[in-house]
Amino acid sequence: MDINFIREAIEPDVEKLGCKVWGLELFGRHSNQTLRVYIDKEKGISLEDCEVVSKHISKVLDVENKFSEKYSLEVSSPGLERRFFHNNQYKDFIGCNIKITFFDEKEKKTTRGLLKEVSEDDIKLVTDNLEKTIRFSSIIKANLIT
Repeated sequence: MDINFIREAIEPDVEKLGCKVWGLELFGRHSNQTLRVYIDKEKGISLEDCEVVSKHISKVLDVENKFSEKYSLEVSSPGLERRFFHNNQYKDFIGCNIKITFFDEKEKKTTRGLLKEVSEDDIKLVTDNLEKTIRFSSIIKANLIT
């Protein structure tokens, strides 16, 4: 099952329930996969939000029946140290500290810094009083840090 297919199948309904899909992770063997769905909303996510969305997503995926017959579904908030899944998620966190793993030329690096700027193609971090530009295409993983 394609993660984009899952997003398209569940996103409209999650929004009708008052939440938005922050990100999706799909991992494990095809015969026993785990789908982790992160949801968010302006006033924060409650346990009840997670329960309601989880029950609804289960129904949607059961109807689609293109998903693994045996899977686990986890629904939660992105948390305080939320992972960034999409380029457009960064702009709301300008002025915040992030941890980012990326490819710098042919080397994998991890750094922490203050998110200073977000453009269409990259972000600018301030780390040790130096400004570093990191292209979205080179980012492996990025998280907000508290």
